[in-house]
Amino acid sequence: MPQLLRLAAMFFVLVAIGCSSQHASTAFKADEVPGTWSLTDDENCTFDVRLSAAGGAVSNWSKGPTSAQGESGHWVIEGNRIVIDYTDGWRDVIVHSGTKGSTAKFQKVSFAPDAPHDGPPSNSGLAVRTGEQLAQWVGVYELPRAAGAETHSFFMSLQSTHAAWKSVNEVRVGSWWAAGKSVRVRWADGWINELTQTDAGLEVHAWMPGTQLDASGAPVGPPTIAGKARRVD
Repeated sequence: MPQLLRLAAMFFVLVAIGCSSQHASTAFKADEVPGTWSLTDDENCTFDVRLSAAGGAVSNWSKGPTSAQGESGHWVIEGNRIVIDYTDGWRDVIVHSGTKGSTAKFQKVSFAPDAPHDGPPSNSGLAVRTGEQLAQWVGVYELPRAAGAETHSFFMSLQSTHAAWKSVNEVRVGSWWAAGKSVRVRWADGWINELTQTDAGLEVHAWMPGTQLDASGAPVGPPTIAGKARRVD
């Protein structure tokens, strides 16, 4: 083989190996996916999705018909993409940018229920891993209601932006912050919720509007409602 042809052949082999290595390096591994991811919707508002090791997905996007109950679905890995399909028909795709470690970057594209998955996305944005301190609380919760209410429970979503949403009452927005082993939620309608992680599970207390607060913002006096809460997984 002429020298020029040999050099050309070696060049193409090296390029092929390089491309193959880059694809392998950016492909997601199953143990890299589980956890909480922060995404943006079509209005550039941040929401989060928790991906379980078993393949389940629960998002705290609260603008849909299910309100603070968010969305549920499942995820799979397709090379350098995490594909999340929700039961309402939406699809979120997290795409690896091609870097690894602390410099890893991700993009998100979303497809509406009626949008072809091989066509242009309905919206796009960034995807980032939710920090551990936030991720331990971010998600969707089911909380008890007062005796005599139409339903025995309601849903509350806590987002990494510190926004909170609930599925009951006319005013459904609030904010949350961590306080030791607890999370305190102050709602715009005056209600206050407090979630506490105990060895027996999640305990929740609620105080009605008008409750006095101490200097740290903690409610004073016995709660109006007390019971058990659960995190939706």
